[in-house]
Amino acid sequence: MVVSLVSGPFLFNGALEDVIFGREEVLHMREASMPQASDPAAYADADIRLAAVDMDGTLLDDEKNFPPGLDELIDRLEKHGIVFVPASGRQIWTLINMFPGRAGMTFIGENGAIVMRDGQEISSSPLDLGTVRRCVELVRRHVRQGGFFTARPDVQDAKAQKVEAAQWDGGLVVCGKKSAYIERSDEPFLHAVSPYYARTQVVEDLIEVLDEIERGELDDAIIKLALRSAGDVKPLAERTLGRFKQSHQFAISGDNWADLQMRGVDKGQAVSELQKYLGVSPAQTAVFGDAGNDLGMMSRAEFSFAMANASPDILAAARFVAPSNNEGGVVRVLRSFLE
Repeated sequence: MVVSLVSGPFLFNGALEDVIFGREEVLHMREASMPQASDPAAYADADIRLAAVDMDGTLLDDEKNFPPGLDELIDRLEKHGIVFVPASGRQIWTLINMFPGRAGMTFIGENGAIVMRDGQEISSSPLDLGTVRRCVELVRRHVRQGGFFTARPDVQDAKAQKVEAAQWDGGLVVCGKKSAYIERSDEPFLHAVSPYYARTQVVEDLIEVLDEIERGELDDAIIKLALRSAGDVKPLAERTLGRFKQSHQFAISGDNWADLQMRGVDKGQAVSELQKYLGVSPAQTAVFGDAGNDLGMMSRAEFSFAMANASPDILAAARFVAPSNNEGGVVRVLRSFLE
């Protein structure tokens, strides 16, 4: 079944719309403009053994809360032999911390760059350190850190340089298997990074970290680069990580985040690895997502669900539509598989 996107009458712009209309009215207008969820009868006969679920914008609501009834649902899925797998751009250690007391659980972290089950690594895909070095240098040239602006050679006027740089208030997270590494230590940046990276080290020089890894002095491997921007990440991402999209896996993973990984590494590839590991077929797999970094999963499962709040590319790629993240869509659909 091909899902068509239903166009709504409203265009929204974050906090501004909340001021103009009020948050409750805005949420109502958003929901009114979303496509209708698929009829559960369309997938009533499914025999699901694996459910891979994105976190932000999919499982979590807009306030980053879990949907009601999730713990009970995971218990029921386990009893029915269904493996529930959070699949996120978040650090693997962050995901583990978000599900305390669940030994044996499986996670896809860093957009598929690492997969772990019961605390043991199943697969990982390290980046080449040469590319990581070049990205560190590019980001340094294009962003401001701690209030200091870096001059840009393509902007000649000094005043224009400062204005242009101010628009790119961002920083790089160098994501290792054991820890994430950042150079920025200001509170706004740390506040933005900490929900996604439970194990993070602030370092003076990211290049020195890479040198230590290369010399064998630091036992870690870099599996992803994550670019964080205070505003729309796309302009900064295209000038930095995006320069490597022909040779590596580049994705805009949210309004403020962009990622770079090895070519072919994404959540879809991780789902395929898990299917082989667990002996599960695409016909026994359900996946749920809302944004560009979930696109790879949509073709790896017969039961692919775009959230009603998903981006157009996900809605076009998925076979079914789940109720929105604010309506507990993942829980509602997975419960229907158990009925």
